Amino acid sequence: MLIEDIIAERQADLTASDRRLVDVLLTDKTEGSFLAAHEIAERAGVHPSTAGRLARKLGFKSYRHMRDELRNAVLSDLDASRRIRKRVDRAVGQTLLQSVVEGEIQALSGLVTQVDQPTIDASTEWLREARRIVVMGESHASSLAEIFVRRLKRSGYRAVAVPHLDWEAADELISLTSEDLLFGMIFRHRSTGIERAFRIASEAKARTILLTDRVAAPRAGITMTVRRGEVGEFHSLTVPMAICNTLILELSTADRGHSLEALAKLEHLRCTFEGTRNVRRKR
Repeated sequence: MLIEDIIAERQADLTASDRRLVDVLLTDKTEGSFLAAHEIAERAGVHPSTAGRLARKLGFKSYRHMRDELRNAVLSDLDASRRIRKRVDRAVGQTLLQSVVEGEIQALSGLVTQVDQPTIDASTEWLREARRIVVMGESHASSLAEIFVRRLKRSGYRAVAVPHLDWEAADELISLTSEDLLFGMIFRHRSTGIERAFRIASEAKARTILLTDRVAAPRAGITMTVRRGEVGEFHSLTVPMAICNTLILELSTADRGHSLEALAKLEHLRCTFEGTRNVRRKR
């Protein structure tokens, strides 16, 4: 149920202060979904504690949970055509390439404050220790999942990508054990398939890592929440790809030569197959 519908149902229970808060929150839902409790209270001219009471009155655990629900609704409402149009309109006075690069730099610049080094270290250690790594991602996340798995394989790790959460997911999860790791990627939209996979992983006592841009996401052993750009604009995979690339590099420094030996072997095998093709061409 949308927050607007919840508010409509509880309208009779709202005080004058509650209604002022609601007006601020919903006048510009995009902006409102990022306001802290004291900020929205200040704009509404009410005491900061009123924001928390309103959230609980509407059935939320806290103001933060209510704000997060509104933010996810805002993100879901913005379709691709509107987001791309907003990016194009913003590029007035510069080329689209300049606008895209500017947006990517801005998104990447905030990454170091969103994911700290201890989280990177813990994720690296879990990847290194896993008997098998299952990487899941739907829609745009599926492309990044496949790239991440390819790099894990080239670094000598047993990994598999699951881009379609149907029978393929069942095939990979049937043998999941406590020695395995499930790495999920959820961007923009909720993924009931990955949520279900995380529950299965929990039952198998497998470790779980989640990389997401959603504030309301399934519970995982380690969660890395990153912003992929401004709300309502075109979002790329540069930011989560930077996290994946960092993890690959961290593995190469933490696994005592395992990754480097695998990459050297990969190069040897490439040369072997290249040589075979050259012989065939000569013939």
